[in-house]
Amino acid sequence: MDQKSAPLAEALAAIEKRPVIGFGAPGHNQGAAIPSGMKALLGKRVFQADVLTPKGLDDRTEGKLALQRAHEIAAEAWNADFCRFVTGGSTQSLHTVMAAVAAPGDTILIAANAHKAERTYALATGLNAIVVPVHVDEEWDIEHGVTPDTLRAVLAEHPDARAFILVSPTYYGVTSDVAALADICHEHGIPLIADAAWGGAYAFCEALPDDPLTKGADVAVYSAHKTMGALAQASVIVAKGELIDRQRLWMAYELFETTSPSVPILATLDATRRDHALNGEQMWTAVIAEAVWLRGQLATIKPLRLFVRDDLPTNCDLDITKVLIDVSALGVSGYAIDDWLYAHHRISVGLSDGRHLLVVLSLGTTRSDLRKLVRALKDLTRKLAADPSILPQAPAMPGIGTLSVEMVMAGPDAMSGPAKMVRYEDAAGQIAAEMIAPAPPGVPRLVPGQRITSAHVSWLVAQRDAGAFVMDPVDPTDATVRIVEKGSGSVVW
Repeated sequence: MDQKSAPLAEALAAIEKRPVIGFGAPGHNQGAAIPSGMKALLGKRVFQADVLTPKGLDDRTEGKLALQRAHEIAAEAWNADFCRFVTGGSTQSLHTVMAAVAAPGDTILIAANAHKAERTYALATGLNAIVVPVHVDEEWDIEHGVTPDTLRAVLAEHPDARAFILVSPTYYGVTSDVAALADICHEHGIPLIADAAWGGAYAFCEALPDDPLTKGADVAVYSAHKTMGALAQASVIVAKGELIDRQRLWMAYELFETTSPSVPILATLDATRRDHALNGEQMWTAVIAEAVWLRGQLATIKPLRLFVRDDLPTNCDLDITKVLIDVSALGVSGYAIDDWLYAHHRISVGLSDGRHLLVVLSLGTTRSDLRKLVRALKDLTRKLAADPSILPQAPAMPGIGTLSVEMVMAGPDAMSGPAKMVRYEDAAGQIAAEMIAPAPPGVPRLVPGQRITSAHVSWLVAQRDAGAFVMDPVDPTDATVRIVEKGSGSVVW
């Protein structure tokens, strides 16, 4: 297929030259009516591009097959048998894939460091989600992937599992031994699904880690907006091989994708695929060179510490464009540093937590951006050395490895049954009735039906007091957590 072609972008350009006189949605009618202030803020072309796929980008029956051709070209670009563009982010993509491999009541294996997207779908649909422990790096206090031995052990306990969802790469750029994990899954006749949200570009540059499809994964989900240049919410589903029922995957896609997908998002997905298919090696070689330069500069700023290849677990790889910085020697939290960088230098990092900053380089990162970051961190370390009181001292931080997952009640029952609010500090021994997912990275630390341990309380209180942001808690002050009323359900209290 012609990777130079971008059917969606080309169709959008054509309709802008020759607009359709529409008597349907969208009601702004290609910018004839624009909400007040939005023309000055966004420009009219955003609204001109906001058309529907049928009776807009294509004809009434989508007879020009613009979207269909875009999917086929993209499948070839990622060396897949199936591809769909998704406009609701990788959350929607993961929900789609899960619907294609498991029915309500089925068992599915999910890596412990999976995003809340996987856990919310299981919760909403009644899947039996078995959490697979991940390798915890105690020295760095971060989670890596699932080891082959761990997956074998969990599959031995749950031979009825319908699929395994792995996060590779992690938020920190560490990939797993996908080939070994895929072999284990295939021995059991189940697919390996790679939540590769941060790895969409891997197929297009030899210097990046291997794309999961090349190592035996059956499905991969990519967030093309994260680093590749597409608009926010742009995601891609690709599948390969015979373990995935592609007809069912197609039907699941139709279940979840809106009938009015954002054409600007779709067009940028199409153009992003074209750019990567034609020039991905060159584009990402340049980004990698910037990452090497940044790492060299940051290595001179004491006492900051960088995660490097020597820190990797066995048979794993590192995407060096994800630069993880341990700031714990400064005596202040990553949250506090993140806020200080934003307030004093207008810099926002990709992730902060109790002891880390994560700097994510993408196609849009410039050398000027990196110089400003280096100057800002040098400024901070100088000022902290002169006056440590400029930022609050970090509280004692329990390690992520202290957290366990013990499900003692069905999640839907815990979420919908009688519940009450208690102080975080009084929650040990109770059963969670809401999801608690500090973000980023948006990994749930509690889900409905999970036993809350004293380690959870210590970890969550310390993170909260240090400045963690929890996504949409029932109590926005993070003072209390929703728990199951005692006596509810068939639970041994």
